[in-house]
Amino acid sequence: MYQLEERDKHKRLENQDEIDLGVIFERIGRIPQKVGNRLKYTFKAVYNNLKVVSLVVLLGIGLGYAAYYVTKPYYTSSMTLILSNIRNEFMETQLDKLSVMINEDNFEAVSKSLDISPDAAGQIKGMNFYNLDQDRVAEDSILTGSPFRIELQLYNNALFSTMEPALANYLENNRYFSKQKRIRQQQIISLISKYKDEIASLDSVKTAVVNPRGPVNGFVYGQPIDPANLYRESIDMYQRQIALQAELERLDNVEVVTGFVSRLNPTGPKLLKYLLIGALLGFIIGLIIALRREAVKREKLSY
Repeated sequence: MYQLEERDKHKRLENQDEIDLGVIFERIGRIPQKVGNRLKYTFKAVYNNLKVVSLVVLLGIGLGYAAYYVTKPYYTSSMTLILSNIRNEFMETQLDKLSVMINEDNFEAVSKSLDISPDAAGQIKGMNFYNLDQDRVAEDSILTGSPFRIELQLYNNALFSTMEPALANYLENNRYFSKQKRIRQQQIISLISKYKDEIASLDSVKTAVVNPRGPVNGFVYGQPIDPANLYRESIDMYQRQIALQAELERLDNVEVVTGFVSRLNPTGPKLLKYLLIGALLGFIIGLIIALRREAVKREKLSY
């Protein structure tokens, strides 16, 4: 008797589970129908209130044009720089700080950092920067000495020539970078001075060998004199001196590869973009009005 009751109970539970699953699947199957009905209702509401919706869309387009008309035009240009043996993330930190100042409209701080006038700082709309070799470096590697691009947006097209040296100096005059540059500069200048003294000494020896003023035995400090070796040594030292002088000229931590180019036509704002946004907002508002009017109409018919 007990076993029969347990079996009946078990069968009832199984039937209940089957019924519950059937209800769930039935509800899921109704979703496309509900969506279709809702879309049909929406289209009907728009059709019945087409004049109102069209009027609101036209109003949105008009407001979009007005917003475009009052928006200040801006110009975009980019410059490419290359670093000496410096990690790019250090430069990113420097540019991040400057970008924050620009986004916060902190024109006084921007003016001080770039050594430009506050009026010129106020003409900066935005700034972006990109590492050009980022995709070529492994994830666990450090990007060092890679070229990077700074993209600048200005309201005044004539200021690109001013911003180029201002940004380069801003990056170059970092306290740590400037200190390392001075140390290397002093080392190179000392080496150049040393080579000049050595070359002068060799020149005096060559002069004594070529134009002797007294008895010549062909020895200096107990070593035989070979004029060819003296000339080779002198040329080698001179080449090292020239190489150091060239390095001294290239000692900047940041070098401009390609500078900003002044644009004749503004980058933005885009008229089509403003008109599309205005039309979309107008359509959304018009759709809400149409649905509301349709709902009110149904309520009146239901009474």
